[in-house]
Amino acid sequence: MGMRALFLTPLLLLGAACTQVVADEPESTGEVVAPDALTSSSISIDSDACTAAGGFLDRRGRANTLMCVHPYADAGKQCTDNQQCDGKCVAAPDDGPDGEVVGTCQADDALFGCYAEVVDGKLVRAICVD
Repeated sequence: MGMRALFLTPLLLLGAACTQVVADEPESTGEVVAPDALTSSSISIDSDACTAAGGFLDRRGRANTLMCVHPYADAGKQCTDNQQCDGKCVAAPDDGPDGEVVGTCQADDALFGCYAEVVDGKLVRAICVD
């Protein structure tokens, strides 16, 4: 049992050293609050700041996360390179590799789903974002 205590003591000390205590933070009740349970007053501050920055609140992604989304002025414009867009020039990941690919400028700064960037008329960096 003495050997077991030698192994556990450093782990306990390491755990204690990594614990951060914030004095002014209220103690957590352990209750999980669903995003839909947020009151409109807790969102209004974020909504006002978002609107002031030219955005709007929207739920995006698989997690249906509420976020501030900023639209791009050139949304939907045809493009063949990221340099032609405020955001990225994107196309479906399976758009043919033959010839030059024509994509569209992304609509806003909260791009979800599967897409590939279009750079110099070619598909690059295909990704799926949940």
